[in-house]
Order: sequence, then C-alpha cells, then structure tokens
Amino acid sequence: MKKIVFLFAAVSFTFFSFAQIAGNALYSNNVNHAGNALSDGVDLTLQQYNYSFSPFLEANVMVNVKAAAYTAIFSLTQNGTTIEETETMMQNRIDLFKKQMELIRITGNAIFIDPVSLVPAYEIEVTEKKFSKTINEVPSGFEMKKNIHVTFTEQSQINPIIAGAARAEVYDLVKVDYAVDNLDAILDQLRQEAVRILQAKKETLEKTGIHTRFTQTGERYGSVYPLERYAQYYAYKTGVSPSYAVKYKRGQPQQQVQYNYADKNKTIYYDKVSDKQFDKVINPVVGEPMVQVYITVKAQYTTYDPVQETADLLYNQKVKEIQLKEMELRLEEKKTDIALKKGKTGAK
Repeated sequence: MKKIVFLFAAVSFTFFSFAQIAGNALYSNNVNHAGNALSDGVDLTLQQYNYSFSPFLEANVMVNVKAAAYTAIFSLTQNGTTIEETETMMQNRIDLFKKQMELIRITGNAIFIDPVSLVPAYEIEVTEKKFSKTINEVPSGFEMKKNIHVTFTEQSQINPIIAGAARAEVYDLVKVDYAVDNLDAILDQLRQEAVRILQAKKETLEKTGIHTRFTQTGERYGSVYPLERYAQYYAYKTGVSPSYAVKYKRGQPQQQVQYNYADKNKTIYYDKVSDKQFDKVINPVVGEPMVQVYITVKAQYTTYDPVQETADLLYNQKVKEIQLKEMELRLEEKKTDIALKKGKTGAK
C-alpha cells in the first residue's frame, strides 16, 4: 500500500478586535495605489521654508468636496478594409451610443467625440517557395480610435451610462474625471480655519506662561482626486506556500510535488486620504468618492517676556528723552555761540 505523507508549513493568524469591519484588504500584502501612490497620506512639508521654520506652529485642514460634474471617457476601436468602411462602422456605433444616452437624458454638449487615431492595419502573409519561406507584413485595412466624453452631474448616473454604453458595444471605460467649482472659495475657507487653529495653539502656549509672537507664515495647498486614491489587492486569504513530500516505500527517496496556486480575484477599492494627518477635516463622512482639498499653514514665532519687554520699552523711552534733551541743549549752545560771534563781528 502506498503511504502518502503531507508536511505543511505552519501558518498563524492574529485577529484584532477591529478585524470584523476592516475588510479583506487587511490580508493583502500588495496593496498599491494608482496615480501618485498616496497610501501614506499627502505631503504637507513646506520645502522652501525648512531652513528657517524653527520653532513654528502648524495647522493642517482638509475638506471633502462633492464634485459639481463628472466626465466619463470611453474608448472605441474600429477596424475596416477601407477608410470609408471604417468611418461608417465607427459612426454607426457612435450613433447607437448617443441613442442610448438619450434614453437617460444625456444629450447635446454633454457628449463630445474626440478623434484619436487612424492608422493602417497589417497582417502576416507567408510566401513559400521550393527552397525558402518568406513572412511579410501586408496591409489589411485600417484601425480607427475615438474617445467619447460623457459629462453628467450626479454620480449615480454612471451606472445607467455604463449599461447604455454596453448595449452600444462600448465596453472600455478609460476613466472618470471630477470637476470642482469655486476652488478659490474652498481654499479661503480652509485658510481661515487654519489661521483659527494656529491662533488657538498660540493661546494654549500662552496659558502655560510662554508668550509668543508670529514673525512669518507660509502655506501649501493641494488636492487629491478619486482616480489617485484607488488601491488594488487580491481578494483572497492564504497561508505561506506549503511544502509537500510524498513517500511511496520505506527506504526510497522522497518525491517532491509542485504546488500551483489558483488564480486569485484582483480587485480595487476607493481609499481616501486618512484624517489622521489633519487638525480638522470639514465634511468628514464620505459615502462616495470625493475630491479632497487640503492646506497646511506654518507660522514661525519667537518668545518674549512681557514684563521685561515693558521695562525695556520704558528704559528706551527714557534714553530717547535724554538724547532729545541733549540735542536741544547742544542746539541752544550752538545758537548762543553763533549769536556771540555775530556780536563780535558787529562791534568791529
């Protein structure tokens, strides 16, 4: 009888109290962010002020902003034997796409067609002779690419837009852009809140007996769009690779068995910038992907003793008074000297 022995590497898992609501991304070792790779947050460093900003107070504020409009970009590719045939088939697909959009009340300027390219297509032709074989590329037609830009105002519209595009045989959704209105007003709101926080931190220092005075300030602001905050991971849980050994008969060498992993489901999810970097987050509850606008304001300060400063001020005032009196006396002496010299000159 064959005897089979399986040796597995031990795998241990530690479950935390919050693991119930952490999600499957907790188990992934290769979570990556698209775009700017901001998984650890955003950079709030004021590089141009680093050499002089010490000591300083800092205020970091962020707001989650719902987009005023969205633009979905779909890519279409059409092949044909002639330019006319390719253009006709492409236009038929675009017309069908527009009809599908009309059903959900997206028409007119909300749809923009962006021509991308028109290039010849080639295929391989094999020519065989008695003593040779030749492989040549020969023209087979044309390939046309166009993008369709669809602008809409509610994020929930993306589902019927994708469904309508699929019915028109348009499947490649390239990306969705987010548009934000009144960015200046948003930054002004963040700036005012940051200044309020700086003032509160300054007052806290003064309550401890440390009197401060701001000498210079600097700010840095930025924004993070949802396209930059999607992370990807493999939706599965597995241990380390097990080691198998199969023994058929006593005294014979073991036979190693190759372990092949099954294909795992790769998915993505929206991972917003964490709130932990910021003193305050305006509109912190995010139920849908939003544009995140942030600002950091740093203020350099100096410390002073108000009692000593008052004494120094009084001393300086007295010194100025004395210096002023000395100047007045010297002026009177000079006037007297001039008058005496004029008197002597007149006497002669």
